[in-house]
Amino acid sequence: MMRGTWTPRLDDKSRLTLPAKYRDELTEDVTVVCEQERCLAIYAKAVLDAMMEPVNAAPSTLRDVREYQRWTQYRAEDTAPDKQGRVTITPSQRAWAGLERDVVVIGAGNRLEVWDPDKWAEYSAALDAKFADFDGEIVPRS
Repeated sequence: MMRGTWTPRLDDKSRLTLPAKYRDELTEDVTVVCEQERCLAIYAKAVLDAMMEPVNAAPSTLRDVREYQRWTQYRAEDTAPDKQGRVTITPSQRAWAGLERDVVVIGAGNRLEVWDPDKWAEYSAALDAKFADFDGEIVPRS
């Protein structure tokens, strides 16, 4: 379970240093993907592959299946952190998330998310407003 908030900077080669406490979990292959809300997510490759199994097992004759497969995968990058625990963020990923040099990295359960600081401030304020007094069901019952 990944949790917490960090405020690193991308270096001159668009590399992000992963939080030290999660480098053991993310030492092997990781995948950087563009996520909803215009952020990036860094998954252990095996975790993302397992999450995508139901989508990839669905019939490709369904347009939404094909489109979601394309949308999640065309900017995705499989990579391995270097010895300093850095991963490279591609130009298309940076453009999607609006990343410059300063970023916010948050732990979001099974992944790390990478946000533009201004977008994160706005989005997290909306989350606070939504959940500060929330008294409902998060996961619908089957």
